Amino acid sequence: MRPVNSCAASSETALLSDLAARYANALLAGLGREERTSEKSDHPAIAWRRSGLMQATQYMLPLPLIAHVDGALMALRALNSGAELPRCGALLMGERARLRGTVRRGLRCAGGYGQLLEARGGRFALNLVREEDWDLIPAWLEDADITNWEGIAAHVKDRSLGELLGRAAELGLAAAKDHLPRRPKSWFSVRHFTPEKSTRPPLVVDLSALWAGPLASSLLMMCGARVIKVEGPDRPDGMRAGHAEFYARLNAGKACVALDFRSASDLSRLKDLLERADIVIEGSRPRALRQLGIDAADFTARKPGKIWARLTAYGQDKNQIGFGDDIGIAAGLASVMERAHGQACFAGDAIADPVNSVHLALGINAAFKSGGGMVLDFSMLDVLRYAMGKIPYDLAAAAKDYSEIANLDNAPFYPHRSPRGQVKALGADTARLC
Repeated sequence: MRPVNSCAASSETALLSDLAARYANALLAGLGREERTSEKSDHPAIAWRRSGLMQATQYMLPLPLIAHVDGALMALRALNSGAELPRCGALLMGERARLRGTVRRGLRCAGGYGQLLEARGGRFALNLVREEDWDLIPAWLEDADITNWEGIAAHVKDRSLGELLGRAAELGLAAAKDHLPRRPKSWFSVRHFTPEKSTRPPLVVDLSALWAGPLASSLLMMCGARVIKVEGPDRPDGMRAGHAEFYARLNAGKACVALDFRSASDLSRLKDLLERADIVIEGSRPRALRQLGIDAADFTARKPGKIWARLTAYGQDKNQIGFGDDIGIAAGLASVMERAHGQACFAGDAIADPVNSVHLALGINAAFKSGGGMVLDFSMLDVLRYAMGKIPYDLAAAAKDYSEIANLDNAPFYPHRSPRGQVKALGADTARLC
């Protein structure tokens, strides 16, 4: 009998695999944990289709990535026996695209905010997620008349790729070169402080926004943590203005605090909250919190067992912005799709976000169970590239094999999960908790 929470689905065409379990056990071993799992999961081709990502991408991804996300969730389940976690990582990867009904169109990503562009020196992704990003385009290209994607594409084709990426980084635009980097040896880095094991549920203060961090803190909440979501009163989490059902799946059940970081009194209250936290999650660019006088190492050193998890697009040494789709391009997924199908394109929907969410939750949870006292650094690029695994030598052949497996499967998509708890209004718990 399969475990109730297993991602393996009953179907005559389902191919059950231990690929996810092998990855899960390797992650657990690398985290210094003794727990292991023997769960089975659906073949990556089946999982890609049943997650809805085949529909959203319109091509098969011939990599073990989706099975590895299943494995990261299996590892989290192995650490938290009895926790009511989502059915599988594949479900989380396709959740937003299915709820919104989005699909990739040509060189545009499924969400519609990013596009692949050609410049002199190579291909790159530009991701204009925020409304204010369009206001930066004239300064980026030094041309006030460019106001649409067609104009951008025509303008950049004769510009130096290096120059374009450099100016984008300076202005705070999300742009990434399309290339396939080597797989990193590790998916996170750690700085150790004083450990102290605790048996009480940890208090998580989540300063992150959008998808990766909030989903990670939601998974930790399912493992027993108490979570306080912190936003700015005039700069709330951008997901609040998006798809309400998806926002609920990421944030239902969390306490909500709104603090103005520009206010001395609110900044003092924020620092008090961070002192009380057992776990802090932040997704800021490296210099953002330092400018507020908030240093992860200082807070972690003062409280034995504390965990401070920092999630950045490209690492602490790069003050560069990035979102799920463009980070996917930086990790090499467009190059993989081009070699597999003859067409470079985005894979999945903001794919780096759900991949990082599950790994982030796993890394934090394992650290807490081992006594904490750590500053954990996660680069979204490195986590994604690590989870992509070994790249097949013949991607075209692998894509053909995977597609044939998926084409034989006619089972329904994985069932949607429901939000757990109430979605709080912005700042609903500020007076009570601060």
